[in-house]
Amino acid sequence: MARHYYVEGLKLAEEQVAPLEVIDELLESAGFRMGPFRLMDLIGVDSNYLVTSAMYEAFHYDAKFRPSRLQQQKVDAGHHGRKSGRGFYEYPTSPTSAK
Repeated sequence: MARHYYVEGLKLAEEQVAPLEVIDELLESAGFRMGPFRLMDLIGVDSNYLVTSAMYEAFHYDAKFRPSRLQQQKVDAGHHGRKSGRGFYEYPTSPTSAK
């Protein structure tokens, strides 16, 4: 269930249906605690990407599990979410989090 939450959110952003901030806001206003992009940032964009890639392979490369190029770009750039200070959003880093 959650995998499609991320994958569909990423598809909407890639297809420029709406900015990722709006996608998050819409899903949060519908009752979800976090939108898919805030949730990926919390979990770790890199971790989420690895799981999506593993599921894509496990389900014989079914297109509905295909990893997003947008997510791949974030991972390649080192934008792993809260833990790196930047993912789909930017986060303030404290001196202790840089260790």
